[in-house]
Amino acid sequence: MNARGAPQIKICGITKAEEASSLNEICADYAGFVFWEKSKRNVSFVQAEKIHKVLNKGIRRVAVTVSPDLELVRQIEALGFDILQVHGRLQAEVVRHCSIPIWRACNLQKPEDMEELEQMKKIAGYVIDAGTPGSGKTFDWRGSRKAIERMKATIFARRAFVLAGGLNPENVTEAVRIFQPDVVDVSSGVEGTDGKERKLVTEFAGKVRE
Repeated sequence: MNARGAPQIKICGITKAEEASSLNEICADYAGFVFWEKSKRNVSFVQAEKIHKVLNKGIRRVAVTVSPDLELVRQIEALGFDILQVHGRLQAEVVRHCSIPIWRACNLQKPEDMEELEQMKKIAGYVIDAGTPGSGKTFDWRGSRKAIERMKATIFARRAFVLAGGLNPENVTEAVRIFQPDVVDVSSGVEGTDGKERKLVTEFAGKVRE
């Protein structure tokens, strides 16, 4: 949570400098860059470096990965990323040798999936996402609410609870009311026909901070 008691804001899937400008305008807390070839939001290290130069220094850079190996993690560290977000498999050598905080992502098909999350000192936060990341769909909020409350009192305690999966300007107020996350994470919910749309990004931030 920020000083005003509202969740922090992460805009994920940044692919160009113009989108970074929108994040600067709303004073976003995190910018997510996807390094996964199967994603339509995948960026190269060259693209990411160019966008980094546009982002305000106060915005923390999150490298979003799927089952990364140590070589990829080393490249991410060399580019100056602040956080490594891991979907899929989290390899033991990545945990041992990663020099930046790790956010462990869970693509929630059913509430019980959260029980398989690792508990390690280097994990600084947990991202609870929809079953298919980047799909624009939410997970089952009603069916998962009690399980998430239990997790907030146990393995989420003293770590960031990042709520993702299908968030948009229309539903984020309700999502914050239900789950009270530390961070809200949006991607497709603020996209138009050509990537992140400034109007939607601004509207989303306004709803979160109301």
